[in-house]
Amino acid sequence: MKTHKWVLPLLLLGLCFLIYFVNLGRWDLWDPDEPRYAQVSREMVSRGDWILMHLNGRTYGDKPPLFFWLIALSSTLWGGFTSFSARVPSAFLGTLTVLLTFYLGKRLDGLRTGFFSALILATSSQYAYLSTRANIDTTLTFFTTASLFFFLDWYQWRMPEGERQEDGRRLSIYGFYVCTALATLAKGPVGVLLPLLVCLVYLLVRRDWRAIRRMKWLPGVVLFLVIVLSWYVPAVLRGGRPYLMETLFKHTVEAYAKGWTHVKPVYYYLYNFPVSFLPWMIFLPAAFAYCSFKDTLGKRREVSFPILWFAVIFLFFSLSKGKRSLYLLPLYPAASLMVGKLWNDFVSAPMQSSKDKLIFVPLYGLMGSMLIIGLAIPWVVLKKFPSYLAYSLPVALLMVGGSLTLFLLCRFKNRGALLYVIIGMLAGGYFYASGVLFPLINPVRTERFLAQKVGAHILPGEKLSAYGKIDPVPYNFYLDIVPIMELNTKEALFDYLNSSERVFCVLSYADYSRLLIPEGSPKVQLLLREKVGKNDAVLISSR
Repeated sequence: MKTHKWVLPLLLLGLCFLIYFVNLGRWDLWDPDEPRYAQVSREMVSRGDWILMHLNGRTYGDKPPLFFWLIALSSTLWGGFTSFSARVPSAFLGTLTVLLTFYLGKRLDGLRTGFFSALILATSSQYAYLSTRANIDTTLTFFTTASLFFFLDWYQWRMPEGERQEDGRRLSIYGFYVCTALATLAKGPVGVLLPLLVCLVYLLVRRDWRAIRRMKWLPGVVLFLVIVLSWYVPAVLRGGRPYLMETLFKHTVEAYAKGWTHVKPVYYYLYNFPVSFLPWMIFLPAAFAYCSFKDTLGKRREVSFPILWFAVIFLFFSLSKGKRSLYLLPLYPAASLMVGKLWNDFVSAPMQSSKDKLIFVPLYGLMGSMLIIGLAIPWVVLKKFPSYLAYSLPVALLMVGGSLTLFLLCRFKNRGALLYVIIGMLAGGYFYASGVLFPLINPVRTERFLAQKVGAHILPGEKLSAYGKIDPVPYNFYLDIVPIMELNTKEALFDYLNSSERVFCVLSYADYSRLLIPEGSPKVQLLLREKVGKNDAVLISSR
């Protein structure tokens, strides 16, 4: 693949700009997480407190500050807190991770493997989606990937043993420690544990005890601690022991070991990850199988690092009690490198007939699935949501047309064009989703419209509360009201409504019917009722 050294990175930047940035602000901040993270950043700026974070006027100890600093910086640059400014850090760092994957693949197996791997990462479903959301995991993925990149740069696997220390890249090990520190400031101890485990397991498998001893442990750990403790020490000094227990133990150690939230079985990721890594998951088993062949294992250094990277992170999160699909995002570059290696060798030269099946079988499976789904989409939409039929037709056309195009390319044995057609289809699909489909479903996913109606009833200085399962954070964000009282018991709700002044409360219609309609309950006025997603919410006032 002979191209100018800047052409391929520029193509990757163009692809990421198209599917991550162009439509980034066309829909509101959606639960879970997005309104919360944006509100934490806004209160950080409004208070002028960049050390101890707050949410709804209370100390916020769930996460370290790096991601919130990035949202605050982005919102300052873009002139206010909007869905676009809150998502820019994720889109920006998601793009940088795609570029890092390109350079990792280039180093491990050549230019085309790097390019294919980066294309695959950029268009995998979960990764593309999270790169357009105000979510921490894209930031974590960038810094863990960067730390592994610096580790490989330091390890200099291409160099003879005796030449390693003579190369200036030996200083890259300090980049490893800096990036693990920044990953820790993004999401806590997992930021250092993931890359450290990957690197140590890799060196142990290679039995390179000398490299383990030469990882500059003392200065590296000192550098790591200086970066992390520069925030942690003043935050704990101000927040005290309760803050230390919450941020370090409750939301890290306890969440991992006990799983007080998002509890899932140990096999959860065995069926969750395949869906999240679509459509490239169809080729991942073939990539694993291909890397296990003897002639591929002859390039053990090239294939073993992404395999171990994937396996270590997958096992680490599988053993955790608390699980969410987005937690696995740091292994997506590894999975993409393996699939990219498979596609590169498939395109570069005809494989043996037995190995050809590794990619042709899943490829025909992909074509068949696309054809069936593309034909079924208009029929399903017509039956369930007839008014949206016109919006489904471009998706159906893309899938059916793409499937037939892939079939023709296979028949004419044009291997080189197959991957680019799949990438083009996915890029078009994601662009259409972010530009048309997400704004279309936005009214049933956002609390903004309800919040604006709530705000129309409340005069400046009047109190608003949220009862039960109603989250006050979207109302904090869209109404700029801080604090909003959180009421969790019937007694607290009744005391609040019996106030001598007029007060307001947002609660579910089910709670309203159960608590406030029966005789003997405080007399209230029902001001509005509106359904947002699964939540049927009402606004009441005490008079």
